[in-house]
Formats: sequence, structure tokens, C-alpha cells
Amino acid sequence: MDTYLKQNQYEMICMSMKCDVLVVGAGPAGLSATLHLSNMGFSTIVIEKNENVGPKFTEYDITEGTRIYKILNELDIKPNKISPISEWISQNHSYILHSKIEDYYFKRGPEKDSLEHVLLKKLNENYASVYFKSKVDSIKLKEKEIVEVEVETDIKKIKIKPKYVIVADGADSDFRRRLKVETKKFAKFNGFGVLIKSNENEIIPHAKIYFDEKIAPGGYIYSGSVDKEAFFCIITDDIFNKKKSQKQHLKHFLELRLKGEFTIKNYFGGTGASGIQEVIVGNAILIGGASLLCDPFLGYGLNYAIESAYFATIAIEKNNFGIYAKYVNKIHQEIKDMFFAREIWRKVNNKFFDRLIMAFNGEYDTSNEQINKILDLFRE
Repeated sequence: MDTYLKQNQYEMICMSMKCDVLVVGAGPAGLSATLHLSNMGFSTIVIEKNENVGPKFTEYDITEGTRIYKILNELDIKPNKISPISEWISQNHSYILHSKIEDYYFKRGPEKDSLEHVLLKKLNENYASVYFKSKVDSIKLKEKEIVEVEVETDIKKIKIKPKYVIVADGADSDFRRRLKVETKKFAKFNGFGVLIKSNENEIIPHAKIYFDEKIAPGGYIYSGSVDKEAFFCIITDDIFNKKKSQKQHLKHFLELRLKGEFTIKNYFGGTGASGIQEVIVGNAILIGGASLLCDPFLGYGLNYAIESAYFATIAIEKNNFGIYAKYVNKIHQEIKDMFFAREIWRKVNNKFFDRLIMAFNGEYDTSNEQINKILDLFRE
């Protein structure tokens, strides 16, 4: 009897709400968009399918900061670490790059100082409404405009009637599928990493990027450290079948390159995708991973997530979606320009990587067209 009553009470609890903007997804793109909107005075509701923000396990992202430092300053968000130095390593050569483009390190995941939790705390201060464990049941359209989204949470159903919708539910976006947005994917990346605790501070003083066709086909291994936490992550191109698990590769890699005592804190993983698609559907704007805004060469995605969120909110503030369309057209051209590097990268071997790092050091055959195409990206 009690079970029957609880079930029927649950079925009857159905709220109807209106808001200026519904944000689908509580990742960095969705949360930073919501923070912008809240600061502008828009009433905003966020729905998130998981029970908390961010990845399930702690990890670190490194992304280039040039395109987002002003946006982060406006939001009062600080990276966990900033460094202008990176080291590029092949089988037999290495090159230390001192760049005007700084690397921004961000902690991600369940800890209170992660990017997602810092953004969420600022939203709580602004009284934004965030609903976790929320599943989209249906979308009601009228002349391509979203007029109602029915959402089921763990305690009630909500009918949300938004003026605008921001779609930020990642590269494998369910909401995008529901809107029947066609995608043209250029690349999909699989990442698997490990976070370790060390007795030493900053055991990896700057980002180190390793190239090895056998461990990371079509990709690379990146590593770095923040205080006494260090991380290693293998990024591979999805088109390659992996004969050996990334976890086995990673353990062997650590044994070869780490000295001193350390303990494994946790493993982490994820996927990213790059491509071209429609990003404006009626009164909905797709941002970040949901719009496939990701560097098809190196796989940077966090910078695009934060930047696209900013331009989407400006478009809503001005009630001019052309602002966002202009921004995305520019990014799509960047993606197309970089995709030739991705095609080269899928075919190269360790001899190529050696030649590439030698080229960084000024020692290479200037007639090598493939090397020159890759170098052009770094010269920019």
C-alpha cells in the first residue's frame, strides 16, 4: 500500500516552470554559460543527467589559455596552474617550447576545488536553479521553436517553458539527437589517464607531450603536475583498434619514466569529438562538445567550451543569434584548417615523430611537405 501511494504521489508531482534560459548539461560549457546569464540577470534553469557536476573521478585538463583568459577574468575563475612552457618528446629527441600561448591547467571532477564545483558555488551564490539526475522526457516544438521541455528528476516531473535553450550536454549529446541535428564528425578521441600523489612538489614542472605510434596511435601522451598531484593521459584516435589496453600501456609508461615514491589516486577517462554541424535550431544554441567544437589536431576542447558559452550568452543578451553564428563560422574554418594535420597524424610513425621534433630544433629537410604543414600550425 505504501509503495502504491509513493508511486502515485510521484506520478502526480508535476511542476510547471518558466525561465528565460534552459541550460541542458552542467559541464564547464553549461555552467559557465549559466554564470554569465545569472550575472546578466536572466532567470536560468540547469538540468544535468548525472547526480553531480563534472567527471566521476578527479583529472586534470590542459588547454591553451589565449582565447579564454579575458572570459575567465570576467567570471573570476582562476586555473590551478599557468605555464608558458611545454616539452615535446619523440623516441630519440625532445624540444622545449617557450610560447606566448600559455597552458592553463584545470582540475576536473568531484573535488571542491575542481572547475565544475567552483562554477557551481558561484551559481549557488547567484541563486541559479540546478536539477541533478534529470532526464529529458520530451521536447515540444512550435514552428522549430522549443516551447516546452518535460524533465523527469528523481523526485518530480518538471515542465519547463523557456524563451531560449542552451544545449551543453557533451559530444554524445542526447538533446542534439532529439533535435535531429545532423553532424559531420572529423575525429573522435579516446582518453585514459591516471592521477598520482607524489612526495615531491611539481615532479613534472611543465607539460610534457610524448609521441609514440605504438602506445598512442593517432594521438599522444600528455603529462603534468599541480603541487603534489601528477597526471598522465593517453589520447588515441578512435579509428585505431587497440590491441593492448590503455591501462597496461599507462602502467608500463609510468614504470619507465617515474622515479621516487608515488601512489595512484585514481584512473580517469573520457571521449571528445570534432566536426561541423548546425549550431542554431530555432531558439536553441548548441555549445562546446554538443556542437563538436574541438581542435581536431590536438584535441583541445575545454577552451572552446568556455569560449562558445560566452558568445552564446552574448547572443541571447542582444537577442541576436547572428553573433553566435559569426563566431562559430570562424571556429569551423579553424577546424577545417587544422583537420589536414589530423589526416597526416593518422598515418605517421615514430620515424616521422623523430623528424618532427628535429624540425622543432631547426634540423630537418625543408622539402618535407608533411612536416611543414604541421610546423605551420605551431608557427601560428
